[in-house]
Amino acid sequence: MGIAVIMAGGFGKRLWPESRLNHPKQFLSLKNRESLIQSVYRRSTRIFGVENTFIVTRRELKEGILSHLPRLSSQYVIDEPMGRDTAPCIGFAAIWIRKRKGDLPMVVLPSDHLIEGEDKFKRVMEVAIKQAERGHLVTIGIRPTRPETGYGYLQLGEKIEELSGIPLYKLERFTEKPSQKKAKEFFESKNFLWNAGMFAWYPGVILEEIKKYLPPLYEGLKKIEEALGTPDESEVIEKVYPELPSISIDYAVMEKTKKAVVIPADFYWDDIGDWQALERIFPKDEKGNIIRGVVKEIQTTNSTFINGEDKILAAIGLSNVIVVNSEKGLLIVAKELSQKVKNLVDEMLKDEDLKKYVE
Repeated sequence: MGIAVIMAGGFGKRLWPESRLNHPKQFLSLKNRESLIQSVYRRSTRIFGVENTFIVTRRELKEGILSHLPRLSSQYVIDEPMGRDTAPCIGFAAIWIRKRKGDLPMVVLPSDHLIEGEDKFKRVMEVAIKQAERGHLVTIGIRPTRPETGYGYLQLGEKIEELSGIPLYKLERFTEKPSQKKAKEFFESKNFLWNAGMFAWYPGVILEEIKKYLPPLYEGLKKIEEALGTPDESEVIEKVYPELPSISIDYAVMEKTKKAVVIPADFYWDDIGDWQALERIFPKDEKGNIIRGVVKEIQTTNSTFINGEDKILAAIGLSNVIVVNSEKGLLIVAKELSQKVKNLVDEMLKDEDLKKYVE
């Protein structure tokens, strides 16, 4: 059917202190006992097979990924020397796959999203691969269920056709995270989808588009590709990769290419991008609180308490707050500011005395 490449090098700063540099979001178990990386790997191997499912990740996460995925052989892990955003990550995976497996259709999947409805997911992947076989760059969109400001959006162009009951559209444009007013307009227009960061294409096609729109990235990737399988492989990767432009695949290619098509997905999807998003997956008690772990509260409403430590978390008289207690830190944040946790983490990463609490 094709090759699945799971991107697992991200961080998930907005879910600190549970998500950290060396224990990122994809290692968390948010809704069930499976971690997010375990869920996407199980889903991918059922469709593509163990022999056609690869993980691309930061080198320092490789050991953790192998411990989460005991069925995964280390030869199926494509390890980046460092994180350089999604365009270098995807380009690196594309040359790696082309060198070792051939120019086969390649599906790119994030490792840290929540997906339900696996039969529907498989059907969308099958249609995506059929479109990739026609030379398209396929991106998967999710129909919005609310005016969300935390996601990027895809504007639908004209309808191309329908395959297996699934419509396909030209991609009109990408839009980054909008204001509340714009998000409301997008939601009401019915002509925008959430950008799920899932793609399908041939390695050769995406590399040609990288060559067209970001030549410095392509030139670096070609140097690495020429060294793959030779005695110079490690040395060339170590030298060239850190110099690759750090940019997302959306900015680098998808906003510019004429080959993009969009498939609206009909399976359940959620990014769970910050702690407030837990309200969409966990039930609330009669006071509107979400409680996980050993917690005792009185006179407290509309709040979230996550206690991962072996001691009680007690609260009195609070409202609309999020409290997360972890081995690396204690987070207390007003609900409406939960997206700002990323800013807090960025500040801690700059401070040598505090950096250890984020690693």
